[in-house]
Amino acid sequence: MKPQTWDNPLDTGTMRFVVEHRADWATALAKAVMWVGTTPVALAAGVLVAAVVIVALRAWRPAAAAGGALVAAAVVAAVLKAVFQRPRPPAALAIVATGGFSFPSTQAMETAAITAALVLTVPVTMEAVFRSVAMRRVGATVLVGATALVGACMIYLGAHWPTDVLAGWVLGAVVGGLASRAALRTLRTSRTSEPQGATLR
Repeated sequence: MKPQTWDNPLDTGTMRFVVEHRADWATALAKAVMWVGTTPVALAAGVLVAAVVIVALRAWRPAAAAGGALVAAAVVAAVLKAVFQRPRPPAALAIVATGGFSFPSTQAMETAAITAALVLTVPVTMEAVFRSVAMRRVGATVLVGATALVGACMIYLGAHWPTDVLAGWVLGAVVGGLASRAALRTLRTSRTSEPQGATLR
């Protein structure tokens, strides 16, 4: 399949605006975010922290939903990249050099998938731990904000076109929603199979 250019005013206009308004502090922040998301040491540290939190809170279903969503998002993104073969933004618009195809953004899709899975699963499965509605809203806001930051950084650095990121967010949210639905279905099944009349303390 011939690589797609997909030139459109939204992508080209947004990228020109970004290039004209780059600043040293924003560039440093975007590069730091990219480093955290692509460096093996940083990723390993993140996995370790997540594992500790999962064990401490016994968050098995949210972890399963998020993990399943992450794997599914990575696979779907890889397939779509191979199908559409959209080139990355040209070097004149980019700060970093990245390989592979551009559509959709894998980082945007993965982070959106994890966020959707956790936001939809945690309130139902861990209500006893996160009793406060305000606490749950803060957690959801942090996750959504982090997802938005990652996608914005990919655009800022010229690693992706804006529509790559937008598509990644939408597709990731769908994948995360499906993963959450699967996790909650297992919860309903386990509850209906519990002996009736017994009181657990």
